[in-house]
Amino acid sequence: MRRALSGGGVQLHSPYHSIDGYHAGPVPPKPVEIWLGAQKPRMLAVTGRTADGWISPLNIYVPPQEVPSRQRIIDEAAAHANRDPRALRRVYNVTGVIGEQRDGPGLVGNVRRWVDTLTEGAVELGFDTFVFWPAADPERQLSLFADEVVPAVRERVDAVRNGR
Repeated sequence: MRRALSGGGVQLHSPYHSIDGYHAGPVPPKPVEIWLGAQKPRMLAVTGRTADGWISPLNIYVPPQEVPSRQRIIDEAAAHANRDPRALRRVYNVTGVIGEQRDGPGLVGNVRRWVDTLTEGAVELGFDTFVFWPAADPERQLSLFADEVVPAVRERVDAVRNGR
């Protein structure tokens, strides 16, 4: 994949695939990172060994308490491949509803609950990026996320990391 994205020709012959002389183009101005959406141990290990980042499945599929074990698999595979685990991007897909709604899939609660949860996701679970999947009223939810949740999470994470 990296060879194809950098403009090099690709040849591959395996029991599953046969590619002869594939040339991608145009070559991007900077290298394209490869992030893997992985959930099970084998692909998590591939992520650690070879990828530039991990995109965790939605929080309803991989709840926060299950993240550390997956992060360990990635980190151990990266270290075993002589890669710095800290160099891998960590993306958490978060679905839910911001507001006083009492019911819904994923994370449901007011702005403070979202800020607390995502701050913990960054500081304790090691995520550096969150992708928000609103479970209701997407325009209003995106506005709340961008205007209230994101700035507060950035501020809190910065304060925690800088001992303030």
